[in-house]
Amino acid sequence: MRLWRRLDPRRRTVGRRLCAPLVVFLLALALAGGARAARCDYSGFEKPCTVQGGEYRVLIPEGEGPFPAMVYLYGSGGRSVTIANHPVFEAAVAGRGYALVVPAAREMTYQGGIRDTGWGLRSEPERARDEAAFLRRVIDDAVRRFHLDRERVLLAGQSRGGFLVWEIACHEPGLAAAYAVHGAGYLGDMPEACAGPVRFLQTHGAEDTVVPMDGRQGPVPWHSMNPVAESLAVLARASDCAGPEGLAPEARLGFARQSWPDCAPGSRLDLMVHPGGHGMPASWFRVVLDWFEEPLPEAPEIAPVKRRIGTGLPNPASGSGRFKAPPPPGERALSSD
Repeated sequence: MRLWRRLDPRRRTVGRRLCAPLVVFLLALALAGGARAARCDYSGFEKPCTVQGGEYRVLIPEGEGPFPAMVYLYGSGGRSVTIANHPVFEAAVAGRGYALVVPAAREMTYQGGIRDTGWGLRSEPERARDEAAFLRRVIDDAVRRFHLDRERVLLAGQSRGGFLVWEIACHEPGLAAAYAVHGAGYLGDMPEACAGPVRFLQTHGAEDTVVPMDGRQGPVPWHSMNPVAESLAVLARASDCAGPEGLAPEARLGFARQSWPDCAPGSRLDLMVHPGGHGMPASWFRVVLDWFEEPLPEAPEIAPVKRRIGTGLPNPASGSGRFKAPPPPGERALSSD
């Protein structure tokens, strides 16, 4: 303190001028370090994105966006990092110009005391979290971070993930723009009425013995499932669709398609069946995304998806160079650098 007092006023001024830029520089370093610590990375990196209640992983295609997105809910025992890093998902979804968002299921106890990952359903006595609220936070966060188009979000699920998609489509149809399910139905007692019109695609294997189209009786009421046709009839009433009776199924990429005509504006209902079992055919992603891009009869045609890279499997030697490095929090993935 005495030394400082002995300095003449001009030297004190110089000291302040030298000190101020140093403080600003150190503050910038601290903020940058905090941003790096807070940012989340794409699926090939170590740090997933986190929101209240859980985490998710994401792949973003090349281009400026805003990107349409598929939010994919896997079946029991799945892992978000496995799905997001799988070359088939990369090629079929992100390689087509879509963001692939993969929320992480939580661990739960199954019948027999088995612990594994899964989604909590409304029909079950205990749920670890409100899955619909969690998924809404995931979508909102991904839209903000990665410049996604909130009006073109498709929520898709297979097996137990499909059970959850069914619930959300019935009870909270506004969470996503459209819904697609494979090898699943409404688990537990199907309500007599759903909340409102919805765009919904049911795909199923005719020989599925894990989740049969004709329904199943579980050991407890909340593990039972109505026949798919009966549940689709409830959705059809919610969307004011005419019945599908008398319509000839339309074949597409190994799927026989049946549609409900004359649905309420903004809604659509389709059933596509393939001759296999519980697993998804290789053409499933193309079928679902083609369906999602079909313009609704009463709506103007939307702009096409930008920068489609292709629909084939990726070249393993090419790596993941097509996908951009993630932006810091609060910034959009706008450049392809």
